[in-house]
Amino acid sequence: MYYCAHQIDCNSQRGVTLVELMVSMLLGIVLSGGLVSAYLTAKRSHYYDDQMARIQENGRYAMRLLSRELRMTGFRGGVPLLSAVPPGTVRGDCSDRDWVLDTTNPLELVSNHDGGPAVVTSHHTALICLDGTSIVPNTDLIALKRTAAQASLRDGIPAPNLTVSPTENWYLQVMSGREPTWKKLSANDLRDPSRALRSLSYWEAVSRIFFVRRYSEASQKGAGIPSLCMKTLAGDAMTSRCLVEGVEDMQFEFGIDRDGDGIPNQYMDTPAKTHMLNVVTVRVYLLLRSILPVTGYRDEKVYALGRKLLPARRDAYLRRTFSSTIWLRNGVEPVG
Repeated sequence: MYYCAHQIDCNSQRGVTLVELMVSMLLGIVLSGGLVSAYLTAKRSHYYDDQMARIQENGRYAMRLLSRELRMTGFRGGVPLLSAVPPGTVRGDCSDRDWVLDTTNPLELVSNHDGGPAVVTSHHTALICLDGTSIVPNTDLIALKRTAAQASLRDGIPAPNLTVSPTENWYLQVMSGREPTWKKLSANDLRDPSRALRSLSYWEAVSRIFFVRRYSEASQKGAGIPSLCMKTLAGDAMTSRCLVEGVEDMQFEFGIDRDGDGIPNQYMDTPAKTHMLNVVTVRVYLLLRSILPVTGYRDEKVYALGRKLLPARRDAYLRRTFSSTIWLRNGVEPVG
């Protein structure tokens, strides 16, 4: 039997009471909960900032890409706009006529696509290379045609960055004393000594259609990420490529010059073919969303893309709008 000779010593060896133990446990739980809450808040904030930064990066990239394409629209290797260039025949054309290499109408619009299988532009061109059901309904599409900014062969001298390749592409042949015409050649053909003529230049054809698709890859058709995609001329066909994920909507407004002074007098979001002849500027509006939802977030915002208002989605995705006004450097058609 344990015997305590001194009462003080016995009291000093006494353990904690049940009440003290429960208070200690409660304090520990409160402190642990605070630490977990602080960690989760920091993690959620970091995730929010990361998703928003990605939206910013994707939005800027998409806007730079579209801005450059619009500024270059109608460029034909220095050939004046009034000079006729007969359209070439591309086997995999996007229309039932010679459209891809027809520079008569370098800028065409599909305003608020209805979601059906047919895609028809403001110039009444049926774009048969596109599956309209894969395009996000009520978004705009734009078709742009031009040549490359740099000649692949200029005054008989190949460009320094011209690759050695047997693959054929379409080029605008510009030669002194002759009408410009389209030729299908390979990069190896352009290096042939027979083309080393000071009066001869070749400019690669660029025909592109930009649109918002429901998904970025074919494997994501069921539940994909809406993306800015394009159809582009490659050889004798129009091929698809997606450029920026998270683009939900794209809208355009066109500045119409009615008096020939180069300044827009009116902006239209659904211009007719006759209006498109006098376009001098284009306003671009994009709506981008985060790739993944953000836990605890609910989007209650209303978004304006020019004249178009989009109601609140009330989901967990972050969103932001981007806009820019681009001047068409090369014009589209003379005012008539």
